[in-house]
Amino acid sequence: MWKRKNQLNSELLKYISLVTQLGLTVISSILIFLVGALYLEKKFQTDGILILVGVLIGAVAGVFAAYKLLKKILEKDDKKYGR
Repeated sequence: MWKRKNQLNSELLKYISLVTQLGLTVISSILIFLVGALYLEKKFQTDGILILVGVLIGAVAGVFAAYKLLKKILEKDDKKYGR
């Protein structure tokens, strides 16, 4: 019984850490591009267009990075469990 409970806790922690890692990946990409866009906005004064473009590029880059990370982890699990 204890072994099964520990295994469930281990799986739960694994998936919680995965979701956290995916969220941080997306948020950090958006923030990095936002900071760059704010710098360029100050320099070129484009009425907020560069900020919008920076956030959109950051979101796309973050989602793509999260997809690659998730794909890598799922492939690793497939090999581990022989699927």
